[in-house]
Amino acid sequence: MLLAVLIAQEYAFMALPNVQLTVVLIMVYAAVLPWATLLPLIAIYVLIDNLIMGSLSIMYFWPMLAAWMFLAVISKLLMQKDLWVQVGFASLFGFVYGWFFCVVYVILFGWATLVPYLISDLPFEIIMAVNNFVTVLVIYLPIRKLLEKLINPKTNSSDNLYEQ
Repeated sequence: MLLAVLIAQEYAFMALPNVQLTVVLIMVYAAVLPWATLLPLIAIYVLIDNLIMGSLSIMYFWPMLAAWMFLAVISKLLMQKDLWVQVGFASLFGFVYGWFFCVVYVILFGWATLVPYLISDLPFEIIMAVNNFVTVLVIYLPIRKLLEKLINPKTNSSDNLYEQ
């Protein structure tokens, strides 16, 4: 079900470039799910996304997989940190996500194209960073608390997730 939510929300926001809930959802999943569930969920998400979009190639699949796995691992490490640390990381990830594609881009097209690639991607990185800032700030905690209650309804440990 969590995989279906990841895919459905991405396609619901498809008309708006780099506006989505993928980052906040993966951060919530990282905070709540065990590694054995989280990592395969992300791998399957990337595979399905690439198959649906017709972009199953070295240019997109591997950098996307690496970027989303990076987000999950760092989010898991930050899950007990202050919300502002997570918001800051999510905002920074708006830029980092695009940088994961640089390696393949340079391999395929050469070093001379790196700077034009980075410049052309900058507006989209800014949009993603702002989107991540807002979504993590506004909906990370409510979604996390809800998912924790759904996964383990007998504990109330999420009630005091952060002192605010």
